Amino acid sequence: MRFKFYKVFWVFAFAKAILLVTSCDTKSSVEKEIDAITIDVELDQFHTTFSMATEEQLPELKANYPQLFPQQYPDDLWKAKIVGTDTIYAVLEEAVLNADFNYTDIESQVEDVMRHVKYYFPEFEPTPIITVLSEVNYRKRVTPTRDYLIIGIDNYLGSGHELYTGINDYQRDDLNIEQLPADVALSYAYLFAEPSVDRTLLGSMVHFGKLQYLQSLFAPDATGAQRFETTPEKYEFMVQSELQMWRYFVDRSLLYSTDSKLLSRFILPAPFSKFYLEVDQQTPGGVGKYIGYQMVAAFMDNNDVTLNQMLRMPAQELFEQSGYKPQQ
Repeated sequence: MRFKFYKVFWVFAFAKAILLVTSCDTKSSVEKEIDAITIDVELDQFHTTFSMATEEQLPELKANYPQLFPQQYPDDLWKAKIVGTDTIYAVLEEAVLNADFNYTDIESQVEDVMRHVKYYFPEFEPTPIITVLSEVNYRKRVTPTRDYLIIGIDNYLGSGHELYTGINDYQRDDLNIEQLPADVALSYAYLFAEPSVDRTLLGSMVHFGKLQYLQSLFAPDATGAQRFETTPEKYEFMVQSELQMWRYFVDRSLLYSTDSKLLSRFILPAPFSKFYLEVDQQTPGGVGKYIGYQMVAAFMDNNDVTLNQMLRMPAQELFEQSGYKPQQ
């Protein structure tokens, strides 16, 4: 079996363009409301503060930033980083310094994401932003906490950076500063979408679809490739193959399967999804999240409900009411 692609007729493209123009006014009015929300948080370059500290200042740092110094780690570990005997940490410090990040732009971009979160969830309270060296914890690049939004700035040196040589290509592709708004948006999405207890593939699709939908609201300028953490080429292939992917899931009765292997095949991060077809290498990992996102987007388009109502809705019920039709 091969996925087939279909040419889009000019009349369809013209109709779509008209819809796009018509929706621009609505989007503009929403964005104007969001722009009017005041968000003014400080960006604390803690990684720089720490790099300039002395051993004698460690107690003061621990008192001012208790969240960043877990009690299970001895002071000797932090002192080694301060004096430079932790050579890996020293290399990371130099690499981040040489990256010459524009922290004013970073602060502005993160504030914009926070502004969008505040618009959709008025109870959200923005926190200061703090940058740390995570020792390239690329699986957890951004962490929102009660006190801070923690950014592991060493995860954004650029996908081609030599320090990322040992990381798989599909994971390394996202390690650039342009990815940051999408990462921040997704980290906040997890605060509002409760974990799913539905063990079916459909349950996982819809759960991650909810996350991706919130991410698209919180970071509307992020590209599809950034939101789904893949290359533009693989993202476009996924978009063009939506109907064929959907038929694959339906024809093989996978939607209601609880086989745990389906998560690694179609949901979890991976170099590619596993249809066991010739096209696999052209697909990104986690294509099931894209199908789930399309379901959630269709549901929100076709129903007059709030975000909170959507987030609480069981996967089966959401799917049945979504009117989802895969794009051809």
